[in-house]
Amino acid sequence: MFKAIIKKIRVGSERSVTIKKNIIWSLLIKGISILVSFMLVPMTLGYVSVEIYGVWLTISSILHWLTYMDVGFTLGLKNRLAEALAKGNYEKGKILVSTTYFIMIIIFIPLAAILFGISPFIDWCCVLNVDSTYQEVVLKTIQILFIFVALQMIVNVFIAVVAAHQKTALSALFNVIGQVFSLIIIGGMTRFVEPSLVNLAFAYSLMPIVIVFVSSVVYFKTSMRRVAPSLKFVNAGYIKDLWNLGVKFFIIQIQQIVLYQATNILISHIDGPEAVTQYNISYKLLNVVVMIYMIILNPLWPAYTDAYTKQDFKWMKNIYMKMIKVFLALFLLVVVITMISPIIYKVWIGDRVSIPFLLTVSISIYTLIHCWDSLQVMLINGMGTVKLQTYIILIGLIVHVPLSIFLGCYIGIYGVIVSMCMINVVYACFFTTQIRKILSRTATGIWIK
Repeated sequence: MFKAIIKKIRVGSERSVTIKKNIIWSLLIKGISILVSFMLVPMTLGYVSVEIYGVWLTISSILHWLTYMDVGFTLGLKNRLAEALAKGNYEKGKILVSTTYFIMIIIFIPLAAILFGISPFIDWCCVLNVDSTYQEVVLKTIQILFIFVALQMIVNVFIAVVAAHQKTALSALFNVIGQVFSLIIIGGMTRFVEPSLVNLAFAYSLMPIVIVFVSSVVYFKTSMRRVAPSLKFVNAGYIKDLWNLGVKFFIIQIQQIVLYQATNILISHIDGPEAVTQYNISYKLLNVVVMIYMIILNPLWPAYTDAYTKQDFKWMKNIYMKMIKVFLALFLLVVVITMISPIIYKVWIGDRVSIPFLLTVSISIYTLIHCWDSLQVMLINGMGTVKLQTYIILIGLIVHVPLSIFLGCYIGIYGVIVSMCMINVVYACFFTTQIRKILSRTATGIWIK
């Protein structure tokens, strides 16, 4: 049976075989990641209180916003580098990588310094809607995370380089190794260190940076040396090329901040920090399905860039139909997980937090809509035809916060989730139409730009 599976993996074009290998390895890696992620929740709750954990989740959401301040350059790099590799133009690849590293340094080092300096003048407890007694510790935590986020953004250029080489499984491995080290550190802190939000920030944030940095040094000296960064290959003329595509991704990322990362803050203001914990635990459970689906979808981005560059529409259409079948299978998985969620919560977190069943149902509906939307977006991003997307996502930018607050006044935390569902339905309608037009080669005007 094992030999038959190996044989089936090796059947197909080189691009298809690469995708299959990436999916299989990614499933294994993400399986470990999910296990570690689930273990981190009760372990962290064993180290700090439910309220402090809710504060940490909200802080980390705000700091995650900074990761989008690269103006889409790393995503632009992934597309442009994949195109260069498809054409065998390694010199251009080296220029693109070197220039992107340079851009990240000149953006994030000054940005971290500025934010570090002005942070003491901000009433963080008011921003996060937490007790004022946390002001000092929250300030220290946020200042530390400013530094970590800046370093993370610089070293993460390497992740885009790995993905452009169609090695998405490898790019996911670095994060898992960082998670494992975080789990070990938090486990040690529960035994030997007093509960501290600052210590929690170090435990979660330091190791991923170290792992990616060390890995980049190794790979740029070995298998990826042909595109290794070098100061003499920094070329300001390529900034415009990266910018033209990257800025479109940046607008899309800003929407993701508003629609997804602002969720914790909205919930905190509507229902308080404990509701943030309830939402995140329930979301983490259903997010298993999203992670599985994204494992399958992620290799398609660079593969679609390669196929679109070579105008291989037959292959792209065939893969799209297969992904629809995968979505239907995951639809059933969401239903099953939702039905048995009370049992899962009992085994997972015991009586530490009570999760309403209606909350799980609401998040499961959003999960299904989001998964379908993600399929369309992943392929569109791979082809770089994102102009329509940059316009449509303005709906989310403008509508989500006021709609969530309005609905939240009547149905609390559910108002935020309903808002997310409504906006994603609009996205899915437009993007499904666009991808089908492109694959049938009938797309014109903005549908193909």
